[in-house]
Formats: sequence, structure tokens, C-alpha cells
Amino acid sequence: MVVLVFVTAAFQACKKDTSGPEATKSIDAYLVRNNEIAGWTYSGSSWVANNVSELTTYINGMADTYQRHGFVEASHQDYQGSVNSKSATLRLTVYNQSTKPNASALYADPALGFLGAIDWTGGAGDASHYARYGGLSQVLSFYRNGYYVSLEMNTDTEESLNVLKQFALNVDGKLKNG
Repeated sequence: MVVLVFVTAAFQACKKDTSGPEATKSIDAYLVRNNEIAGWTYSGSSWVANNVSELTTYINGMADTYQRHGFVEASHQDYQGSVNSKSATLRLTVYNQSTKPNASALYADPALGFLGAIDWTGGAGDASHYARYGGLSQVLSFYRNGYYVSLEMNTDTEESLNVLKQFALNVDGKLKNG
């Protein structure tokens, strides 16, 4: 009995503290939680990709672009809410690109289709921009340290842009607090 207590105490003393700032969070910890933003709830299943092969399953045709820029892992969730009293869907994906230079290079990669994007100064992350697609959809992206974040919405209004920005600031706050 004494040996068991000693072994348990020794194990507890050696266990890594996962509550401090040095703790590594799971990639899905950076996603917006269900109803964390009023009126926006999970829609469908989330996914996590821990390698490029898994990422290819979820973003067919684009995984090589992320791999070129140091892809480590990603997490994704769709959300359902309303914009201008109409149902809308928001897609959020957080990519761990391992370093700030990798995330910055991915952010600037023309393969992502952000040519002509509007910079969001004072927005989320180290840099952020968005593109509007003629009333049909919007995409907003930013990077913070080694993470690249993509948000897409299936509508394009000022209200939907404000929702995208709210989600971006929420995720950015989580990335800042690591």
C-alpha cells in the first residue's frame, strides 16, 4: 500500500502541467464553441486533420498548397445562424502551419484566391483581409503566429461581414491566449 501511494505521488509530480501557458492546446480548442456567439450553432460534424492525407479528404485539391507552407494539422466546423433574417451558414477552419513565416506565406499565396482582397486593418491576427463575391458569399482570412484561419459565409451583406469579423476576433483571442 505504501509503495502504491509513493508511486502515485511520484507519477503526479512528474506529470506535465497542462494548465499553464506552455500547455499545447488541441487544434479544435481554437474553434468557436456552440452558441458562443449568440444565434450561431454547430451545423453538421466537425473534423480534424492531423496530416496532409487526412486534409486531402476534407479539402480535395488544395491540400498541397497548405503542405507547401508547413501544414501540421487543421480543424473545421460549420455554423448555422441568420443574417438579415435569412438562414446562413458560416464555415470556420483553423490551420496550424507551424511557424509565423509559414502562415504568412500561406496567407499571401495566390492559390487561395485572395487577389484583390480588402485589407482589414486593425482586425484579427497579424494581418487579415476579406473578399466579397457580389452578394453571393464572402471569405475572410487572417494569420496569427503559426496559425492561418479561414472563414466563409454563403451570403454577402454588411451584416454577414460583421458576423465574419466577430468570429475572426473570437478565434484570434483564443490564438493570442494560446
